[in-house]
Amino acid sequence: MSQNPDDKRVIKQLEGIGLSEKEAKVYLALLPYRDIGSTKIIRATGLHGQFVYTALAQLEQKGLVRHVIQNGRRKFSANAPKRILATLEEKRLSAQTIVRQLEQRFSGAHEQDFEVYQGDDAFVAHQLEMIRGLPTGTTIDVIASQSERYMATFDSLGLTDEYEKVRIEKGIQVRYIGSEAQRARLEIMDKNRPLWTYRIFPGQSIGITSTEIHPESVTFVVYGSPILDFTLLSKAVADGYREFFNALWNVAKR
Repeated sequence: MSQNPDDKRVIKQLEGIGLSEKEAKVYLALLPYRDIGSTKIIRATGLHGQFVYTALAQLEQKGLVRHVIQNGRRKFSANAPKRILATLEEKRLSAQTIVRQLEQRFSGAHEQDFEVYQGDDAFVAHQLEMIRGLPTGTTIDVIASQSERYMATFDSLGLTDEYEKVRIEKGIQVRYIGSEAQRARLEIMDKNRPLWTYRIFPGQSIGITSTEIHPESVTFVVYGSPILDFTLLSKAVADGYREFFNALWNVAKR
């Protein structure tokens, strides 16, 4: 059971969704095998036996590991990784319930609020949160950005299909104003992505900042290192930016 060089990165990602470091190590050790004993898991992870037993019990509670009894001994296997998505969905639904309860007590709500997200994980999580919260048939307007970096960030986390699935199921359209330098890529995206269209604005350059206009918010994404997402929650501001976008859209060409 040799260690994969990508394990450190994957362990950090698993920690980011709620597993402990020891749980992540045990789960990774189980993935290539079926019905193995705790001794082999201890050897594969390098963890003390008690840590392994505790992690196995916690992973079973989370639905990520199962066991069978063979010759009076427990043998463990990992459940399919897609079970992680189900676990996250359960947490998301639980969090929504808690948020609704807490919002009733919150005294800090204003007509205009500001949120900041930093790093790839936080950025993608926020993008998914926003798309899930949009009404059916919504239009998202985007002013020239580094679309390559945007897609690469989603791809690196394996969440491009999830985002597009939600967007298409809800009939959410994207209008994108890009630059001449992006034309070839935009033409490909236009052909391959349903409910997605673009126009080219003369003289538009590709900077490191994009502007995304939603019905009741405007998001400014800085594609630096790390990615920074600034979201202004204000319908009045969003309406103003959409008027500006429409003016550009009417001048822009295919």
